[in-house]
Amino acid sequence: MEDGTPSLLDDKKRTSKIARLSLLSLFNRFGFALNSIALPLFALAIGQDEAFYGVMVAAAGYVQAIALFPAGTLSDRKGRGAAILFGGIVNGACLFYLPFVTDSLMIIIVYALTGVGSGFTRTSLDSLIADHTKKGNERTKSYGITIAVATLAASTGPFLAGFIIDPVAFPLAADPLFRYAILFYIMGSFRLAAGIFGFFTERWLHDNPDITPAIVEEAEEEPDDSQELNGNSRDDLITAILFGTSQAMMGISSGMVVPFLIPWIYAAFNPDPIILGSVPAVANLTLASGTLFVGLQSERVGKIKMIFLLYLLTPLLTIGMVYIPIFLVMVGFYVIRMAVANMARPASNSLFMGEISSERRARSLALTRVMWTFPRQTGTLLTSYLLSIGIMGGIVNFGRFFFPIAFMLYPVCVIPMYLAVRRNKRIVEQRRQQRELTDSVEVP
Repeated sequence: MEDGTPSLLDDKKRTSKIARLSLLSLFNRFGFALNSIALPLFALAIGQDEAFYGVMVAAAGYVQAIALFPAGTLSDRKGRGAAILFGGIVNGACLFYLPFVTDSLMIIIVYALTGVGSGFTRTSLDSLIADHTKKGNERTKSYGITIAVATLAASTGPFLAGFIIDPVAFPLAADPLFRYAILFYIMGSFRLAAGIFGFFTERWLHDNPDITPAIVEEAEEEPDDSQELNGNSRDDLITAILFGTSQAMMGISSGMVVPFLIPWIYAAFNPDPIILGSVPAVANLTLASGTLFVGLQSERVGKIKMIFLLYLLTPLLTIGMVYIPIFLVMVGFYVIRMAVANMARPASNSLFMGEISSERRARSLALTRVMWTFPRQTGTLLTSYLLSIGIMGGIVNFGRFFFPIAFMLYPVCVIPMYLAVRRNKRIVEQRRQQRELTDSVEVP
C-alpha cells in the first residue's frame, strides 16, 4: 500500500498537468473561436464589405507580428506566465472597448491592437507546453490532446455567434449592434481568463517540477541522438529560418483564402446566421477528432510524412468546395478541408519544438510566427484589394478561381521543414561521432 501511494499521487499530478494545459488552451481558443462569424458579419452590419473585414484582420496580424519578438524575449526572460497574462489583459481591454467605437478607422485601430495580446499569448502558450513535456511521443501527444480539447470546446463558438446574431433565434436583443457587443464581451472575457489562468498555471508547474512527463510512455531505449538538441544559437537560427520559410509559404497562401471562406459561403449561398455559424462549428468538431488522431499517431507514421499527406489533400478538397452547387455537399467539403489543413498542427508544433534548444525556444518560435504573420496579412490585404476593385465580379467567382490555386503552396511548404530536420540529424550524428572519437582517444 505504501509503495502504491506515491504512484497514485504521481498519476493524479500528471492528470492535473495535462488538464491544466488543456483548460488553458481552451480559454485561449474559445476567445478566438467566435471571430470567424462575428467579424465578417460585423463588418457588413456597420455598412462595410468583405474588403474592410480583410483590412481589420490584416491590421491585427501585422501588429501581432511586430509584438512577437518582444513577446518571445519577455517569455524567455520573465516566464511564460507573465507574457500570457500581459497578452490576456491587452486582448480583453481592446475587445471590451470595441463596441463603443463608431469611427471606421478607429475600429480598425482598436481591433489591430488585439494583435499585441495575441502575439504574447500564443507564442508563450506553445512554449509553456514544450517546456513541460519531453521530446517525442509525450510532447506530440500533449499538443494533440490540448489542441483537441480546446478545438472541441471552441466548436461551440461559431454556433454561439450565429445564434446571438440571428434575430429569429435570439430575439431578446432588438438592436443588431448590441448583439455584436455581447459577442465582443464574451471574446474579451475568455481571453482575459486565459491570461490569468496561464499565469497561475505556470506558477503551479514550476512548483511541481517532478511531474514530467504528463503522459506515461512505455519504457523504451532511446539512442543518444534522439535527445533534446543542445545546439548553438547559429544552429537554432538556421532551423528557425527554414521552418519560418515553410510558414511564410503557408502564410501567403492561407492569408489569401482562409479569412474569406465564411464570407464566400455567405455570398454564394446566403444562409441564415445560425446556419452559417454551424458550418465552422461542425468543422471544429471534425478538426478536434482529427487533431487527436494526428497527435497520437504521427510518431508512428512519421511527422514529416503525416504533414505532407494532409497538406496534399488541402487544394484538392478546396476545388470540390468551391465548385459544388449544393449547400450540404459544399459544407462537407469545407468541413473536411478545414480539418485536413489544420490537424497537422500537433505534429508540426512537436517537430519544431524538438529541433530547437529549450533556452531559445520562445524567441525561435517568435521568428517563425513573424515569418508566418507578415505573408499571411499580406495575402489578406491582397485579396481585400482585389475584391475592392471588383475583380472577377465579386468574391464568389474570385474564390472559385483563386482559392484552389493559392492552396497549391501547402504541400510545397513541407520541403524546408524536411531540410531543417535532415540538417539537424546530420549535426547530431557528427557530434556523436566526435564524442566516440574523444572517448576512444582518452581510453589508455
